[in-house]
Amino acid sequence: MSTPDLTPLERELREFIVTELMSADGADSIGAEDDLIRRGIVDSLGLTQLVDFCESRYRIQVTDEDLVPTNFQTVRGMAGYVERKRGESGESGERGGRPKFASRSR
Repeated sequence: MSTPDLTPLERELREFIVTELMSADGADSIGAEDDLIRRGIVDSLGLTQLVDFCESRYRIQVTDEDLVPTNFQTVRGMAGYVERKRGESGESGERGGRPKFASRSR
């Protein structure tokens, strides 16, 4: 699937999902509005991985109140969530470099 309709942030989130949460077989079939929860791509373990990725890559803090389906159900929804969180903290622009996959400690 070509992804020209995705923003750079959506492409980056999609790439993480495809490489870390999906098997290679279904990688081409994920779009910006696909329900990742209903399709079984994002489960409880996948959600933990997504939260860790978003916190380390975009330097946001995901709170328990943020753990609702609409924030992690679609690539587009995740991108919107990340943008809102970055706006709350005054963060702007994309971070350069490779994503860091850090362990989450609380």
